[in-house]
Amino acid sequence: MLYTLLSDEYDNAPNSCRIALRHCDRIFSPGERVQFFPAGIEIGQNKWIDFSHCDLWQPPELHLTDESIRCIHWRQWGEWINQQAISGNSLFHYCGENIFHQEIARLLQRNREELLRAIRHNESPDKAIYSLMGLGMGLTPSGDDYLVGLCVILLISGHPAQKYRETFLAVLKSAQEKTTLLSAITLEAAINQRYRQVIGNLIVKIVRDDSHLILHTINEIKKIGSSSGYDMLHGMADACLLTSYFGEQYAHQDHG
Repeated sequence: MLYTLLSDEYDNAPNSCRIALRHCDRIFSPGERVQFFPAGIEIGQNKWIDFSHCDLWQPPELHLTDESIRCIHWRQWGEWINQQAISGNSLFHYCGENIFHQEIARLLQRNREELLRAIRHNESPDKAIYSLMGLGMGLTPSGDDYLVGLCVILLISGHPAQKYRETFLAVLKSAQEKTTLLSAITLEAAINQRYRQVIGNLIVKIVRDDSHLILHTINEIKKIGSSSGYDMLHGMADACLLTSYFGEQYAHQDHG
């Protein structure tokens, strides 16, 4: 497990503590002993982070119903988010001449389509999830970031796709060596509905069907990493479009 100390300019996140500092390089040193206590964190021989002045932050607890799945404008949300996602430097839309990057982009799109097809046809998506994990570059590869965006919506309590939660967890357990420790922890947190505050802000707007200041909310997610935010937005857009598909199914069932 990783625990992150964030400066006050960053948003809240799981397994993290925001402290009122902007620069820590002269305060903390690699290899210092860290101990966690109910009242705070002891670092090295002379540093103490006091929890008594901290506020506890938790992601919002959200729940979907059959009615909300039918009423939320999922397709419109998917189109909005997708329009913003394609404007970045995500490998999902790589257009350069690097052959290695071109191949990654091809595999990302292929595995993405296989995953969406499996879920739409009520088939196990385990092979497609496995193929996406670790696919890409950096501390959090694009395939993992995409899965994070997908999971934060598809696995909301009450969502029809929540039945795949155990599948996602099982694949992550079997494939975590394919990716980085940070990426595996981030994906596991997303599967368990734990995510950064800026992501939570967008999910709350979607669940409440509130498009006020939507571009500002999406732009905050774009700031995550060099391309991670855009990759997550691709996953969230696909999750919204999949949910629209489920909502249309329910509508047809009710009509019948």
